[in-house]
This record gives sequence, C-alpha cells and structure tokens, in this order.
Amino acid sequence: MKWKSLFANLLLVLISIFLALGLFEVFFRYIMPQDLIVPMPAVADQELIYKLPVNTKAYLKGTSVRWFHLETNSLGLRDGEHELMKASGTTRILLLGDSMSMAEGVELAETYIKQFQEKANQQRLRTKIETINAAIRGYGNDQEVVLFERVGMKFHPDLVILAFFEGNDFDDNRRGGIFQLKDRELIKTLPSAETSPKMRYYNQQIRIQNFPGYRLLVGHSHLVNFLRMKYASYLTRRSLQQDVPNQNQKENEIDEADWQLTTRILARWGEDCRKIKSIPLMLFIPDIKNIRTYKKGEPANRKIDKRMNDFAGANSILFVNLTDLFIRDPNADSLYLPDGHMSPLGHEKTAEEIIRFLRDNKIL
Repeated sequence: MKWKSLFANLLLVLISIFLALGLFEVFFRYIMPQDLIVPMPAVADQELIYKLPVNTKAYLKGTSVRWFHLETNSLGLRDGEHELMKASGTTRILLLGDSMSMAEGVELAETYIKQFQEKANQQRLRTKIETINAAIRGYGNDQEVVLFERVGMKFHPDLVILAFFEGNDFDDNRRGGIFQLKDRELIKTLPSAETSPKMRYYNQQIRIQNFPGYRLLVGHSHLVNFLRMKYASYLTRRSLQQDVPNQNQKENEIDEADWQLTTRILARWGEDCRKIKSIPLMLFIPDIKNIRTYKKGEPANRKIDKRMNDFAGANSILFVNLTDLFIRDPNADSLYLPDGHMSPLGHEKTAEEIIRFLRDNKIL
C-alpha cells in the first residue's frame, strides 16, 4: 500500500506539472506569442572555438529582427561551393568578418559581398569577379585569421577583405583567448574554458543546442522559445560580467592592451595575405551608435577609425572606411536594422563604396 500511495502521489505531481506547463504554453501561444526559431547549432572546434555545421539549412531571425535563410556549404561557410583552382580571367575576392558581413538579417544575395560581385560584373570590368563569403557570426579577428590560415589561403584569392567592426572586435579578440601577447610577440594558443570566456559561452550554447529533443521543442513550443531567449540573455550578461578588462576605462576609449593585441593579429593577417600574393584590404564598419551620436551634432568617437587607418597605411593594408559615407547619408538609420546589423540598403551602399575604391585605386 505504501508503494501504491507513493506512486499515486508521484503521478499526481507529474500530472500537475504537465498541466501547469500546458497552461503556460497556451498563455505564451495566444497572449505572448514567441517566434519559433530553430537555431543553426554551432559545432565545437578546438582551434576556432566553434564553427558552423556543413551543408545545413535554417530559416531564422537575425537576433529576432528579420527572418532570413542561412545555408552553409561543405566548408561550413555561408556561400555556394567554390573550386580551389579559380577560372582563368577571374579575380577572386575572399571576405572575412563576423555577423555584420555573414550577415544576420539579410539574404545571401543582399549581403554586400554578393551585391559587390553582381554590380561589378554588371559593369563589365576587365575581369570577372568571384567572391567567397567566409564571414561567420560571432567571430573576432582572431578566429577570422585562423579560419583564413586553415581554409581561405587554399583558395589563393587575389584580394582578401577583412571587415573590422568597431562595435565589438576588440572585445572579441580579447575574449577569444586564441592569441596572446608575450614580450610583444604574438603567440597562438589553443583556447580553453579557463582562458577563453568566449569558449565558455559557446560550450554552454553547444550543449544546449545539441540536447536530445531541443530542436523539436524550439520548433513547436512558444514557452520553450521564451525560456531559451531569457537564458541566452543571461549567459551573455554573465559572460560579459566575467570579462571586464579595465574598470577605469572610459566609454569609447581603446584599451591599449586590446589595441596592441588586435593590431598584431591584423598584422599577422596582412603577412598571410602577402605569403600567397593576395592584396589585403580592411573594411571598417562603424557602429550605428557612433553614427547617431555624430548626426545629433555631438562629438563622435573617431579615434578608432582614424587610428586604424594609420595602422593600415603603416602595414601596407588597403583601408576602406565606411564611417564618413554613413555619416553623410541623410537617413543613416536606414542603413542599419533595429538590432544594429546592416540593412539591405546598408549592404548596397557598402558594395558600391568597395567598387568605387577598387576602381579609383586601379585594382579593378
């Protein structure tokens, strides 16, 4: 009798839990509906921290703003397939970057690298343009350089564009833990959960995303999607709180240690390009917050782009700065999505600026 009573009580508890979950599901489904976003799970990588899965398709929102299709090829890149040997009479351009360039919230054809390819070929330049999008969301320059050394260099591109985003690339390079400066020498290391806040964050995300039944639940349950978004926000806040480089650092100022680490990583990328006789070009993408500050008539932070321009010149790296172009636009907000990523129009303006720069410098 005792066992029967215990079983009955346990069954009653389970039924109560399922009823409560059902009521919550009904509430969120009809009162606070959530987007049923099935994420593309990241894949753990000892050297890169993570990468995108190969030959995978997803339909999701760029940080819950605009639905878009995300498809990867056999290398885990958001692009079609490319032969290692390029066709004769073709100029091959490879892009490295993060979610601004991969890009969140826009279709592949809307990204600036593909709009650049289409517009350049429509202008019937003296060579056909082929572009490879090797940008991956969440990457810092450290991961971009490692990816280039592992995969990108094999394609022997004529031009390599590295898109530097002022909003978070300094932080990403520090948090990645892939490169460290020791006695002014750049040392490449294998990141670990102890040395890399980014690896700790993505290890947790990967465990969650690959939990049995997770993708089925987020594809159908509004309650699960609500909890997922709340937990993801919590992990992001905790990760940032665990990585505060300098409590006395003023807003919009560059931490000197971050600057030294980042520029040494970028210098390594420039050297890699020259090893395979590729032209390195840095594309500077401004943060919308800085553009808005300037448009309001307040002094904007121009230290980063001007200092990065000087660095590029000293290291024989071409430099395209979008800051002035975006500031001059009478409706600069239209160049960005509400989440801070570039809009299709922002991508189009960027593509046109790259074409103008390459033509003016007689590279195309």
